[in-house]
Amino acid sequence: MESLYVFTLLNLLDIMTTKSALEKGGYEANPVARWFLHIMGLPGLFFFKYLVMALIILIGHFSGNLDESIWVNNVMLSVIVGWNSYVNYRLSKRGGGK
Repeated sequence: MESLYVFTLLNLLDIMTTKSALEKGGYEANPVARWFLHIMGLPGLFFFKYLVMALIILIGHFSGNLDESIWVNNVMLSVIVGWNSYVNYRLSKRGGGK
């Protein structure tokens, strides 16, 4: 099921672009993810993302709409990764980072 591969890849890209933005002075906009990040650092962000992934997969499986559920989330994650990339670009232009 290629939708699950895309789902996993987009989640990894979300984590990578978020980490990059944080290193450049950005912040995590999701308050729940921000809490996990504050409590556990970057591993907390991984934990949160994979917890959400598992919940989406379980909800999709038990509702009988697994593939559709994952593709809807893929669209949302694509927007998030695009936004993160834009934020990284803006932070780089202002001289953020180390």
